[in-house]
Amino acid sequence: MNHFDMVDFRLFVQIAESNSLRQGASHVCLSASAASTRIANLEARSATKLLIRSSKGVTLTVAGQAFLYHAKQVLDQIENLNADLEEYAQSMKGHLRLAANPTAIKEYLPATLKLFMSKHPDVRLDLRELFTNEILRSVSAGVSDIGIVIGDRDIEGFDSVPYRDIRLVLIAPHAHPLATRKSVSFKEILKHEFIAFPDGSPAYSPVYNAADEMSVKIRTRARATTFDSMCSLVEAGIGLGVAPEVSARRVAESMEIMVVPISDDSAVLTHHICARRFKSLPSFGKDFVSALLNEDGVKTSIVDF
Repeated sequence: MNHFDMVDFRLFVQIAESNSLRQGASHVCLSASAASTRIANLEARSATKLLIRSSKGVTLTVAGQAFLYHAKQVLDQIENLNADLEEYAQSMKGHLRLAANPTAIKEYLPATLKLFMSKHPDVRLDLRELFTNEILRSVSAGVSDIGIVIGDRDIEGFDSVPYRDIRLVLIAPHAHPLATRKSVSFKEILKHEFIAFPDGSPAYSPVYNAADEMSVKIRTRARATTFDSMCSLVEAGIGLGVAPEVSARRVAESMEIMVVPISDDSAVLTHHICARRFKSLPSFGKDFVSALLNEDGVKTSIVDF
């Protein structure tokens, strides 16, 4: 069995990030020779090469990349543990780590969080705004206790429960031919130029799926990484956009854009609440999930799923 210590992990991360054994050693207050010995011992115990050294610095092997990934995970967990212990010492009941996508944070969560925090003043909240793939990685690694994601892709390994449905709508500038329509289909939308999100964005997956089914290429005029930037580009007439209706209608009140419903069934997506295991959440974590599910007044208990 391999035995590692925190110095090994910190040293390896610093070497990888600085691309230098000497600089990495300096960051953890070791001499270059001591650091070299530690790396050699790591490689001997694991029976595999972790670093390739050259005059230009160091390069991670595939095994080294895996070691770096897990070293960062361990260090994050230790940091979280220290933070939790400090909070308990200060009479805090606990620490709830939540990761959610931008739509959930902007449109749904604030009211529920306000009520939850008023009932649990001794719980500290760590809220991270991430995209779905990042949220799932955060929950899987134990960095976040609970995640709120759009869609059900890649959540098979988690405990999950549906939270809220969202309908996607078309966002168009006032002068666009589709702007005055009562509704449109993906087939009609795909004839025009788009302001797109990155390919991995769940909110845009129905657009990509529709294009694949029709064997057409999406005419992407520009790409945006935030909803606000996409709306600004749409308002300027650069292209069309697709967004959750609740967000689009709020923004349309202050921008020169039109919101048009999309008629396709695939334009309805579902937010899911996920965790590695709901039953393993602390009591206040279960209370928070129940608070989310009770937003509409229907009483649901965490033990029901």
